[in-house]
Amino acid sequence: MAFRFFLNVPVFLLLAALGLAWIAISGPYTRWNPGVLAATHLLTLGVLASAMLGAMMQILPVATHIRVLHAHVTSRLVHACLTLGTLSLALGFLTGRPPLHAAAVVLLAAAFLVFLVAVAGGLIRDHAQQSKGSKEILIAVRLALAALAITVLVGLFMAGMRGGLWLAVAPSVAAWLQHLPDLHVLWGLAGWVGLLVVGISYQVIPIFQATEIYPRALTDTLAPVVFLLLVGITVAAAPSADDSGALVTRILPAALLCVGYLIYAGTTFWLLLTRKRPAPEPTTWFWHVAMVALMLAALLGMAYPWARSGALRPDTWQMLLGTLLIAGFAVSAVNGMLYKIVPFLLWHNAQRRAPVALPFMPKVRQFIEERHAMQQFAAHLAAVVLLAVASVAPVALLPAALALAVSAVLLARNISRALMLYTSTCRRIHEALGPQA
Repeated sequence: MAFRFFLNVPVFLLLAALGLAWIAISGPYTRWNPGVLAATHLLTLGVLASAMLGAMMQILPVATHIRVLHAHVTSRLVHACLTLGTLSLALGFLTGRPPLHAAAVVLLAAAFLVFLVAVAGGLIRDHAQQSKGSKEILIAVRLALAALAITVLVGLFMAGMRGGLWLAVAPSVAAWLQHLPDLHVLWGLAGWVGLLVVGISYQVIPIFQATEIYPRALTDTLAPVVFLLLVGITVAAAPSADDSGALVTRILPAALLCVGYLIYAGTTFWLLLTRKRPAPEPTTWFWHVAMVALMLAALLGMAYPWARSGALRPDTWQMLLGTLLIAGFAVSAVNGMLYKIVPFLLWHNAQRRAPVALPFMPKVRQFIEERHAMQQFAAHLAAVVLLAVASVAPVALLPAALALAVSAVLLARNISRALMLYTSTCRRIHEALGPQA
């Protein structure tokens, strides 16, 4: 059901890497370059959204006993629309053709609408069955879904403008238009991605990394505070003739948002350092990178209002901040989750096919070997570092893109080998048990 979403991850990661390699040759490496916009959305939609929608469909029933409505139909429809919509949007940025943006609006709207309705319906239907201890997870998930809805609405509006769908309303919202890209990024990364990673980590970090549980004060307050701060920043972005209160209404909420994520990242990093297992696993290293990147991004975010007076231009700060949040934090966290979810899913499905114990059944750890995962981690780490350097010195973009491409290929290899082991195991089960398998 959810596995098809995970197959998107290495494919779109490779497409983004190829797009960045092309930009390195043709230039310039700036935020508003159509190639950069295309590569960014290949990462945020093709990689992050695919992995996170799939993870939610898989983790919610296990961690909270909340089941998505009509999961099999929902997963097929959402996956198809998300994949085609992402490709349409990327091609729309690259070619500048309005029909591609219009197609992306329809496909992505369908994907996220179906997903949100299916998850919201499941939350309502199974409310009485939610598991004990899942309250903090569900709070973060609900707020992440609300942030996703806002992100999608803003994104669809901007894509529709490019596609010529609602030019008639442009004059009435002209004063808002300059703020929409930043609000889209803010709600997408600090809202949807950040809150969902936070909520999922409350469960997967203590269980899969053998750490202590998160402090209750953090799990009870972080997600609601982050959401309220995002609302405050959005309201403060409204056009106003009086900017005398900008420090209180705009800079202070943004600084507090950064402080909140800095506390979360520092807490998670400390839990990982003090974990009960002596030797770190590949997933542990991915989470370490994710938290370091988030801490750096939070510090940069707090310093950003004064970027104009520093040595780096504001657009350079924006590129560096986006790199740390997308490639450093979110993609690293997704990799860390995949190396736990994919082997477990395949092992679990194989076990379901065998009603009796069989000597050849592989263990969870055998589906993806640690040394293979570490090879991909090394390539991913190199890509993150080089992409961060490329934000300041674009000459590093080509080696960064090549490292990202190697990471994508190695991830595809690891998932493919896991699938091959699963397929061969299912075949041996069928041979051993005959029709009853």
